[in-house]
Amino acid sequence: MTEEAIGSEILGGGAATLECPPEELIQPENPIPPISIGDLPQVSREAANRAGWTELTDVQATAIPYVAEGRDMMVQSRTGSGKTGAFVLPILNQLDPGLAECQALVLVPTRELAQQVSNEAEILGEGSGIRSVRVYGGVGYGPQLQGFREGAHLVVGTPGRILDHLIRGSLDLGRVKILVFDEADRMMSMGFYPDMRQIRSYLPHSRSGFMFSATYPTSVRKLAHQFLNEPGFLSLSHDAVHVSETEHFYYEATAMDKDRGLVRIFELENPESAIIFCNTKARVNYLATVLQRFGYDADQLTSDLGQGARDQVLTRLREHQLRFLVATDIAGRGIDISNLSHVINYEIPDDPESYIHRTGRTGRAGASGVALSLVSPVDKADLKSIARRFDVDILERTIPTDEDVQEIVSERLVAFLEARLRTRNSEEQERFVKLVPLAQSLSEDDDKRSLLAMVLDEAYQETQRSPSQISRQAKSARPRVASGGEESEPENISERIVSLLEAKLETRDRIQIERMQRLVPLAQSLSEVEDERLLLAMVLDDYYRDSLNRPPEKKRSRGSENKGGQGPRRPRHGGGGRSRN
Repeated sequence: MTEEAIGSEILGGGAATLECPPEELIQPENPIPPISIGDLPQVSREAANRAGWTELTDVQATAIPYVAEGRDMMVQSRTGSGKTGAFVLPILNQLDPGLAECQALVLVPTRELAQQVSNEAEILGEGSGIRSVRVYGGVGYGPQLQGFREGAHLVVGTPGRILDHLIRGSLDLGRVKILVFDEADRMMSMGFYPDMRQIRSYLPHSRSGFMFSATYPTSVRKLAHQFLNEPGFLSLSHDAVHVSETEHFYYEATAMDKDRGLVRIFELENPESAIIFCNTKARVNYLATVLQRFGYDADQLTSDLGQGARDQVLTRLREHQLRFLVATDIAGRGIDISNLSHVINYEIPDDPESYIHRTGRTGRAGASGVALSLVSPVDKADLKSIARRFDVDILERTIPTDEDVQEIVSERLVAFLEARLRTRNSEEQERFVKLVPLAQSLSEDDDKRSLLAMVLDEAYQETQRSPSQISRQAKSARPRVASGGEESEPENISERIVSLLEAKLETRDRIQIERMQRLVPLAQSLSEVEDERLLLAMVLDDYYRDSLNRPPEKKRSRGSENKGGQGPRRPRHGGGGRSRN
């Protein structure tokens, strides 16, 4: 996706508009008055004219003066508002074309956004002598290294690949004077926080910093105060987020599409933790099973659970050992969980007040939270009534497409694998090199490419665990079989790996196969880039060595229980299965 499309309708809050009325503009202390395009320096007016600007958007008119003055700022603006130009244009005026070093760094969550920012810089900076380079994973290092050698003044990239270059010594940030985080909320949802913390150690202490984000949850505000110097807050969103409030959004989906729609939302939002409310026990059981089969760390809470089992589930959620809890309203009464990032209404409650009780479980104790609702066209009227009754603005969002999810999953996985590769020693990497031919041969065989997609999916599932699960796994992980005298010839190992993978594929059910198919294009694209083939070899090696320490999985028989080839059975609408406890 380019800038994420967000629906324009607001339930309970009137029509949405990009123009920001004065009473809805939140400014920092000692505010700088907005400017018009005529107030720009001559060189900037010429650049704006090349870009086809006839006037400044709200975010450009208000944010450009702060960037030009070097006042650290958190800027909240809806996507599609022209925010890229709001920082690119004033940055270009502050760069010295005679100094062939990186002077400005823009961190972005995806390769597409890196391309977008870089393209804007090339248009606005045409003829200025300012050079930019785009840096992201999943492609070769060659053009990026060439850009550094030519003295790129502006570097735009994803944190993982930027960190790779810093560790390799191919990128020097010692002369950086401007740092920008674009779509910071999406960077956090992509899992880039550890990489960004490491990048911080390569940056000079004296610099100006700016953060642009559609939302400012606790994690993003924490990031801002780690990288920016006493930043101010400038908001141009009509749905401006106050730190103690919960944001409310809804997605429209038919009853039959809700489960897959929720999975796609999870992939894009990547919630830290969530309670998902359903109206019936049958629906809770169905949805929990679907989420588990898609690889999520999920459990359920209904009145069928005894008190001991209930307490155990809630303890896991409270201690961040469980990521998603699916529950009914009655079973969910009395749940008090701090730092819950999301509450999701899989079904609109029959009792309007239950909406407030449900969504009140996030955004507590000064933290921000997100409340999402999935509504059918029929339910939309009920949600609108709830919004009016309780004076809640509920914004519409569009459910991500399968293509959106494939893109975000691929980018998140590449970042995860590149981070993993950085932790491997030279001896391990030499071992991976021996498996590069196997990775290439599998990718070139239409029948075997799904085997690569399967091991990539296995690796991706590690990113979906709760933080405490990852920590516990790291502490209890068995040591991998080290290379040494017992090591077989590469050909024999390759044969064993293929045999193991083919046996593994036989155990996959319909949902798991559906999940892994979205990674087939990534397997193909990584195999085509020489610098990235080592990632495929690494996941093959990891899978092989992990398999030596685990028992073989049982092959699913055809037609065996609905957890096999058919997946979980949907509860019927109306009639049976309507118990609401």
